[in-house]
Amino acid sequence: MIWLTWRQFRTQGFAGLAFLAAVAAYLLITGTQLRHSYTADLATCRPQNDTCFGLLNGLQSDYNGPLQLAELLVMAAPAVVGIFWGAPLIAGELERGTPYLTWNQSITRFRWLAVKLAGVALASVIAVGALSLLVTWFASPLDTMSGNRFGTQAFNARDITPLGYAAFAFVLGVTVGLLVRRTLPAMAATLAIYFAVQILVTAAIRPNLLPTTTTTVPINQSTMSSQAVRFDRSEALTGPVTISLSAPPGSWALSQTPVLTSAGQPVQTGTVLTCWSRLLSQGGAGKQGSPDFGPLGACLAPYDLHVDITYEPADRYWPLQQIETGLYLALAALLTAACFSRIRKLRG
Repeated sequence: MIWLTWRQFRTQGFAGLAFLAAVAAYLLITGTQLRHSYTADLATCRPQNDTCFGLLNGLQSDYNGPLQLAELLVMAAPAVVGIFWGAPLIAGELERGTPYLTWNQSITRFRWLAVKLAGVALASVIAVGALSLLVTWFASPLDTMSGNRFGTQAFNARDITPLGYAAFAFVLGVTVGLLVRRTLPAMAATLAIYFAVQILVTAAIRPNLLPTTTTTVPINQSTMSSQAVRFDRSEALTGPVTISLSAPPGSWALSQTPVLTSAGQPVQTGTVLTCWSRLLSQGGAGKQGSPDFGPLGACLAPYDLHVDITYEPADRYWPLQQIETGLYLALAALLTAACFSRIRKLRG
């Protein structure tokens, strides 16, 4: 049975191996160049002259395109596995009617399904895991510079979560194929369901997997100079004021309140309009932002204003990776059980 499974899967397996080898060669070459440039820039830059920021920012710009392409490849790989390896695995056999002959021989339908699932699922997880490992290695200097590992593309294309995605996508394809019993409809349904689950987990479940942390940041010259990245005021005098501040380094910012008074009420535009007008008269920022909001913060400090930021600390990265991977593996296990339940009910 193992030999038969290999014979049926070898074309897809060799195609996947060739693609993985080509991607690995590109990432290894480009990643080596990136590391060389990163080391050279760190050796020559002078932090006191702000040359480090310019050099490292330029390095990020140079390699941002290859990084985004690599991330998209990792994010798409589980879906490709589900569509082209999972969905046709059983649906194609049922369309041709070949399992019924096998089941009437010495091989039971449970053993037939178990060998197919185990063999191709292992190949799927290894292939996607190797791709994720390559991209994680390639992106590590850029991740160090950006300090952001919680972004959707970064989180979904790094470390261990792609392994869970691959296992789930593959078994999902097999399950849909077993239910639909037609290859093309099964492939389309697998793609739709997989991306629906991905969107649901990323947008609604992941932010609620672990307790969050909320910090109160006062509005003053210090915080506005070092953290403020955007200032927005309503056109109406009674409207709210929004000052976007940075969460702690390496953390995942989830939400932020508008500017609040000491009583916890949103401050009105009219309250800060005098300070804003003074900043503009001194040649300060436009409405959408400024590299330094220090003067505005100094003017607003007597009002005792603050902003509440809700975030996940940087040390929650690995727990979130592990929990989400476990969630997808659990879904894959449930779908596997559904496959065995379904195969028992098929007539043949």
